[in-house]
Amino acid sequence: MGTFLRKCRGILGIGVTWGAVWAAIFAAVSIIVGIVDPASIGAGEGPLSLARIGAMFGFVSGGVFGLLLSFADGRKAIRELSLGRAALWGMLGTAVIPLLTQVDNSMVFIVCPIGAALAAGSVAVAKRAERDDAHHGVSSTAK
Repeated sequence: MGTFLRKCRGILGIGVTWGAVWAAIFAAVSIIVGIVDPASIGAGEGPLSLARIGAMFGFVSGGVFGLLLSFADGRKAIRELSLGRAALWGMLGTAVIPLLTQVDNSMVFIVCPIGAALAAGSVAVAKRAERDDAHHGVSSTAK
């Protein structure tokens, strides 16, 4: 597979993964708010509708994170990045939607730390997978 297609597959994979995580976060917040303050939940703001919004938010922010990785650290595998650098790209990728849409810009203070954690977690999982492969004698070139 060519380098371009491999990068596209990686960006798409990150977007889908982040979409699933953000959907779960939005649904969980909706459920918690519904329990704590049910009067503040409007019609159409149930867990499923907010999960769809979270999925789109996560897909876009994960895709932007993947694009930033591709352009800024394109010669490195994700497992070769430092957690701090990945967190920076994650924050920037997550900041895109609040800053470039009509969403309240103060949301940056809420969503960016989550994006940083997702990005650092992505790198940590990749590093752990590489260690596990090395421990079990699986060559990274055999994949």
